[in-house]
Amino acid sequence: GDLESGPDSSTLEKPGDVPKSDDAEAEAEGLKVNDIFVWKHVDYVIPYEGKQRQLLKSVSGYCIPGTLTALMGESGAGKTTLLNVLAQRIDFGVITGDMLVNGKPLDSSFSRRTGYVQQQDIHVEEVTVRESLQFAARLRRSNDVSDEEKLAYVEKIIEVLDMEGYADAVVGNLGSGLNVEQRKKLSIGVELVAKP
Repeated sequence: GDLESGPDSSTLEKPGDVPKSDDAEAEAEGLKVNDIFVWKHVDYVIPYEGKQRQLLKSVSGYCIPGTLTALMGESGAGKTTLLNVLAQRIDFGVITGDMLVNGKPLDSSFSRRTGYVQQQDIHVEEVTVRESLQFAARLRRSNDVSDEEKLAYVEKIIEVLDMEGYADAVVGNLGSGLNVEQRKKLSIGVELVAKP
């Protein structure tokens, strides 16, 4: 595949590429390493000063979970706008084009099954890292999941992200609390405890 037509699972033939998943159980749990997320000819238009302003024009690409994907461009090129559109965090304007997982249109569960860490690390300054993660887990996971299970998963994420050394430190503000790397890890942890 290429950026014009976009790849699909049938075009992934190079070594290291991953075939399409037919595992319905894996689909239900979230995006897996053998899935592929493709977007083709995505446009995003907003009303602006009585006219239409096009923020994205025919943008195509793909990414595979578990791999590193770089989105590069100069300032103002639309990188953040594209990420917000792909993460379905836009509720203003008109979005057209195709966004597919394994060749199927995104459904209402896509946002729940994926995590998105924004560039700015915004956290409550007066609580600890552990408390921030516990709050996110309790807020974002289903009521069907016991509090005990949510808190156990928080501890697992603290370990996986190697945050044990500062899990009980107060977040604070930039310059008098967690450093930049620690704040970014906390942002990633907040998404992971939601178990996307």
